[in-house]
Amino acid sequence: MEQKTGIFLVTSGEHPTLPLSEAKAILDAYKVDYRVGETHYKLVELEAPASAADLVAKRAGYVEEAGIEIFHSLPEPAEIKKTMRSLDLTRYISPQESFSIRVARYGGISKEVSRVKLEAELGGVMLSQIAARVDLENPIRRFRGMLAGPYFHFGLQTFKRPRGSVARRRPRKRPAFHPSTMVPKLARCLVNLACATEETVFLDPFCGVGGILLEASLLGCPVLGVDALRRMVRGARRNLVHFGTLPFGMILADARRIPITKVGAIATDPPYGTGASTLKATTKEILRDFLPEAREILETNARAVVVSPLGTGASALAEDSGFKVLEDHRVYVHRSLTREILVLAKR
Repeated sequence: MEQKTGIFLVTSGEHPTLPLSEAKAILDAYKVDYRVGETHYKLVELEAPASAADLVAKRAGYVEEAGIEIFHSLPEPAEIKKTMRSLDLTRYISPQESFSIRVARYGGISKEVSRVKLEAELGGVMLSQIAARVDLENPIRRFRGMLAGPYFHFGLQTFKRPRGSVARRRPRKRPAFHPSTMVPKLARCLVNLACATEETVFLDPFCGVGGILLEASLLGCPVLGVDALRRMVRGARRNLVHFGTLPFGMILADARRIPITKVGAIATDPPYGTGASTLKATTKEILRDFLPEAREILETNARAVVVSPLGTGASALAEDSGFKVLEDHRVYVHRSLTREILVLAKR
């Protein structure tokens, strides 16, 4: 069994509760033993096997970088340097390797500490221990200092999201576009909240043009998409193929009568309002009919993640359908729409 250590995650800071919940769901899905430590704005600390840092960061929608925590101290330059000098830094870098040290501030603390000056001073401490080479452009080892909460945190970065990797999947970059399509980070987060892995048959029963399906497919899940409109089913398939993936199946059907017997995870964003896309039913009516179907086809101990406009009464409808509400998140979209995201477990 891999020994636990301190790891850090740096999130995008776009939502107060979703990033941590997403990280925990990924670790739960892969049965990783972990404990949540400090959380300060963008910074999340965990006690977990070192490999968990990259596992979470590579799969999560809201994690920008991750790494191994080396130490934390009071956010005072003298104390930081004293702590760093007491450590054996040769565990993290060899003389043949180059390095950089970058310091970030999360949450507006310790503004009297100059990040640039601290970077230079910590680089000096590193060089006094080991004759490595400084390279600020393309180093082999990237060390991260983080001023967050009441501490200074120092670690070795093991993953950073490639620049532009999310932007290339924006809805308007896809062959088939629909204005209600969810942005990639949130769509991926929903897949992870459903505890989907590469072994999980994943279903979006209101798939539209496939925004959620695309993220699940890129994570390696065999995906099933259902929609009541033929143009949506065709659009979803086009989008998946465009990004180099193929659906396990695409089905033209009403999600209130799902023609599927068993799936391992569900995440979906049903249509809002009335009209052709909702078959002239309200969102509340759709959820009332759909949720019992979803519970019936979910495997034991599996999760469903359902999005709806706040005020629809989705939580009560889910409980009436035999689900247990594990989490309830709110995402503000604009003045007339706040999304409610429910994470449900089959009771």
